[in-house]
Order: sequence, then structure tokens, then C-alpha cells
Amino acid sequence: MKVTRLLLLCTLLTLVASSTFADERSKGFKSLSIHEARQKASAEGKLIFMDFYANWCSPCTWMDQTTFSDPQVMEILHEDYVALKIDIDDKQGYEIKKQFDVKYLPTLLIFNSEGIMIERIEKTITPRTLKDILSKHNEPDNRKIVKHGPNTAPGMQEPFKKMPDSQPAEIKLSPEEQKEFETEPVHSKIYKLQVGVFERYEIAEKFISDLQNTFLEPVTVKNDLINGKVVFKIYLGQFESKEEALHFKDSLSKTHKIESFII
Repeated sequence: MKVTRLLLLCTLLTLVASSTFADERSKGFKSLSIHEARQKASAEGKLIFMDFYANWCSPCTWMDQTTFSDPQVMEILHEDYVALKIDIDDKQGYEIKKQFDVKYLPTLLIFNSEGIMIERIEKTITPRTLKDILSKHNEPDNRKIVKHGPNTAPGMQEPFKKMPDSQPAEIKLSPEEQKEFETEPVHSKIYKLQVGVFERYEIAEKFISDLQNTFLEPVTVKNDLINGKVVFKIYLGQFESKEEALHFKDSLSKTHKIESFII
């Protein structure tokens, strides 16, 4: 009986310790979805920091006990970043892991306020190293307040579907919908960046996957006819104003060498 009680007591203490450690692990990190983090970073002009981890990952535990316990590191994350911890064993975390092609733990990702990835780290790092990296990226060009218009869904990707090879997609509007569309206010226009046109579905799909692994901005696709052939046009982002789209276009060219034009 005494042995049984002792085992139960040890089990209880272990559960309490695990719960306490989990609480300590989450300190300084926001309980937000990627969509919410993207909106917060845009509105406040902050960067986004993601730490991918798992409870069974010993290097992740080391990072929690050292790097993420450093007061200076946590102060920078709190003041200048929207910091997220993503458990890859969680259902939502697993989907985010696939989205950003995370293969190693720990993996740390840093995005600027516009949702462009500017750093990827796939190893354990010391508090000093992370502090230097966070400080390096904490500059005005990476921290700009961005306003998103209606129907803009930062961090949400529209799934890529292969359309019939014979004809491009066609939208049918009722007379009432057509009238509403024609009288739609000019200010509700959403601007996008066209970043590629492909004839082959396989190449388009690979390009879309690369974009989704790199950007938080939504990626969309439309098929069209050019010279009688079906082509796939790829678009990145959704912006309320042309000025906002132009700013992202310049950042896209400067940071990732991707040329685009506004539609």
C-alpha cells in the first residue's frame, strides 16, 4: 500500500512539474493564431517570431531553460516582436509545420511586419546569439505599420486546385449580383501582385508551395487563356491601396529578387 501511495505521489509531482514547466515555456509568447499574429504585427509595426518545438524534443527543452529564460531575450521579444510558440504535435501546429516545411527541431522563423520571412534557424542557439539576431532584424525597414483592407486575410492561403485543362474558370453572376458589382465603391478594390505565369501545372504548384513556405501573405491562383493555351497566373498578397501594394512590391524585389506587377 505504501509503495502504491509513493508511486501515486511521484506521478502527481511529475504532472505538477510538467504543468509548471509548460507555463514557464509559454511566458512572453502570445496565444494567437498566425492570422491574429499577422494582424497584430501589421497594426503595431512589429516583427513576427515563431519557435517550433515538441515536448519530446530535448534541444527544445534546453532552449526553454536557457535561451528563452534570458531576461534580455524575452524583453526584446515582448517589446518588438509578436512571438509564437508552435507545438508540432498539436493539430494546428502540425498544419503550420507543413506550411513552412519545418523538418528539424528546434526551428526558429522571423518575419518582418509585412509577412516576409527574413531569417530561418534550424538549430539550438545561445541567448547571446539569439539576442544578436533579434536586434539585427529590429530595424525600421522591417517594422512598418501596414493597414489591411476588407477581405484581407493575412496568413490564410487559398488552396490551389487544378482547373479543367480545356477552359479557364468562369464566374457566373446573377443580374442582382452584377448590378451590385457595377456599383461597388472604388475604395473597396483589392490590389494584388502578379508574381508568375506558368503553362505547366506541376511548375506552378511548386512555385506556390515555395511562396507559402516563405510568406504569410495569401497566395492565390487563376487560370486564363493566352494564345489559346491555359496558363496559371500566380498572385501574392491582398492590399487595400495601391501605395501599400507598391511598397510590398519594392520589398519583394529587394529582399527576395522576385519581380512582380500590381493588378
